[in-house]
Amino acid sequence: MASQPDATSGEDVGLVEERATSEGLLLALVGQHAMRRLRAAHTEHDLSPRQFHLLGLLHDHGAMNQRDLGSRMDVDPSILVTLLNPLEAESYLSRERDTADRRRHVVRITPAGEQQLARAAQAQRHAEDELFASFTDAQRDQLRTLLLALRDQLAPNLCCTPSGAAPPR
Repeated sequence: MASQPDATSGEDVGLVEERATSEGLLLALVGQHAMRRLRAAHTEHDLSPRQFHLLGLLHDHGAMNQRDLGSRMDVDPSILVTLLNPLEAESYLSRERDTADRRRHVVRITPAGEQQLARAAQAQRHAEDELFASFTDAQRDQLRTLLLALRDQLAPNLCCTPSGAAPPR
């Protein structure tokens, strides 16, 4: 079995070594690490990443019916209910019958939910600052630009911000 020459050193590199530095595998490994850090930041504030996303959607877009919320989050209605119930129990959101269509429920973030979201968002920013502590602002901006381009190529409707928008730090 032949080895591949390394493009920078010219030395032979085995398949495992070569794949260990591939962009896809590195992205997956770094993504797992980042997800653990962000999940820890959210759970420190009694939210799962999906609950954080849900409250963020309500904060950014205002009240919406459960069907639209589930569609925006790309989750099954039964999963959405399991996300909504504990948030409602903690008074982070409210669900009320839609006056225009009594079969639907309108979901709203509450002031307590706004406060909890703000705390969790600050914890997320702190976790990201720790994660990228060795990067300059220019490097972080470059990484964000590349990741947005990749996201837009793979799933144009995946996220909740316009592709050119840089989130505040």
